[in-house]
Amino acid sequence: MTQRSLVLAAAVLLVGYGILLVTLANTMSPEAAERLFSEEGWFEDLSAVLWFGLALVILLARPVALVKRIGMAVVAAALAAREEGWHKAFTADSLFKTDYYQMSGVPLVEKVIAGLVAVGLTITLIWLLVAGGRQLFGRGGWRRPWGWVAIAGVGIAPMLKIIDRAPSILRQRFDLVLPEHVGTVMKALEEGFETVLPMLFLLALFLFLADKRDADGQSLR
Repeated sequence: MTQRSLVLAAAVLLVGYGILLVTLANTMSPEAAERLFSEEGWFEDLSAVLWFGLALVILLARPVALVKRIGMAVVAAALAAREEGWHKAFTADSLFKTDYYQMSGVPLVEKVIAGLVAVGLTITLIWLLVAGGRQLFGRGGWRRPWGWVAIAGVGIAPMLKIIDRAPSILRQRFDLVLPEHVGTVMKALEEGFETVLPMLFLLALFLFLADKRDADGQSLR
């Protein structure tokens, strides 16, 4: 199977997966759907496992520079920890919520440490996005199958955040409450595709490394 056909197969599977999620959300009872797609559901747990797995694979991707491997692995591990809510074992709320730093009952030391971690992760993520952008658009990666998958993953991530926040924003700012079945479908898509994200980045890494091996093999001929 060629790289292009592999990406095409992945795209078909994604579409089918999306249809399956919508079907489940519309056919399951509200209680069962709530359990399946909740923050404590197995989609959330599986997502964390996959992010941790991605972090380990990245650390072993030797052709990639060590500092970039460490940076990507740290971000992937942080995303896994976020999925499981492990940060709440050390802080009163999310590190990335401004409300957390305004809480009067939170010790200043905790806020400072949490702020430094949040800033460090943000800087690391921005640096990786810039480096990835150079690889994609400065060196022609967008023409390669690994680039298509990476762009898809980066594009899906903010869309999932929009889906996640849309119901509460519509309710708080516009006093608009979505029908229950619409909210269930949105939750199913968000949780379902959050689980897919680490697999997309793993596929992009696999294709990138395959390109590197082919390029190195041609240079030795």
